[in-house]
Amino acid sequence: MKIAQLLLALLCAVQLQAQYTYISDRRFFEPDDLVGYDFKPGMMEIPNEEARTEIDAGEYSFGITYSNLYVKGGKIQGVYNINNIAPEEYGFKLALMNARDARLQGHLKVVVNKHRMVESLIFKRSPNEKEMIFYLLPIPTKVKEQEAAWFTDRGELVIEHKDSLWSRHFRPFLRVHATSKVQERLRLKDSTSVRFLEVVTIEEKESKKKKQKADAAPDTTVIATATSADTIPPASTDTIGTTDGKKVKIIKEHFVIVRSILTYEDGTKEDKSWQFPVKKIVEREDEKAGLQEEKFQWEFVTDKGDKLFLYLNGDKTVSTFEVNDKIYLMRGF
Repeated sequence: MKIAQLLLALLCAVQLQAQYTYISDRRFFEPDDLVGYDFKPGMMEIPNEEARTEIDAGEYSFGITYSNLYVKGGKIQGVYNINNIAPEEYGFKLALMNARDARLQGHLKVVVNKHRMVESLIFKRSPNEKEMIFYLLPIPTKVKEQEAAWFTDRGELVIEHKDSLWSRHFRPFLRVHATSKVQERLRLKDSTSVRFLEVVTIEEKESKKKKQKADAAPDTTVIATATSADTIPPASTDTIGTTDGKKVKIIKEHFVIVRSILTYEDGTKEDKSWQFPVKKIVEREDEKAGLQEEKFQWEFVTDKGDKLFLYLNGDKTVSTFEVNDKIYLMRGF
């Protein structure tokens, strides 16, 4: 599937969720931050013509790619070529041309507040038409409280060193599809999480001297178990010693487990988990990065060639997680 087709399919899948995007969902500092985002406003007005009115979730939407603006809703629905995205004092301005009618040249103004959150979108389809203003809604108090208790904020989860990583987990707020750049706002019902699991197994084996007397089967005690039946080479093996003629050995295995409930275009759902066995962790540091910038990169090396990266800010708090084609962002970006 071509990237353009994949992008359109993902945007359609996101639109099917029929939920608003709230003001506090995302911060936008540069034009690239807009790419792949799909705005779903909650109110609209046409100055001096139509008063501000509420609109249903998903009734209007504005999906932005590098080359096109996908607009859904009313008479303005269509695909518009983006000629330019320019920073402005109020935020950003997209210069547009309708893909089917070159006479329809207009713009989309993206208005941000002092926190760089988008509060409104001002759309004009052509020079002869009036501007339409679409307002994003503030997040409802109940939803805000529920999500604050669920999602992991940027700067919330501190991991001092890699040895303290195991048994920790976080719940990201945004999932970015790296190839298509589509930004997917996660919900509580998606149950998306990333866990770092250590499995410890203690094995007791008869010593050679005692085994000559009795050919007994190994006695194995599992302290923790993984969530998959995959057979993984142990990350580390330590011999503790011998007791009562038995050799005691401890085996440690490490896994990264990504879980999410996926919703497909036909409305069906699937609860999926991906387990990645970790052979080693490679640490890197950007000495120029500040306290609130991504300063540390931990690369998780697997025996299957998967690429996993965990990014920490200068204060050792979790910021971003990347696995294959997916980038997971904490709440607060």
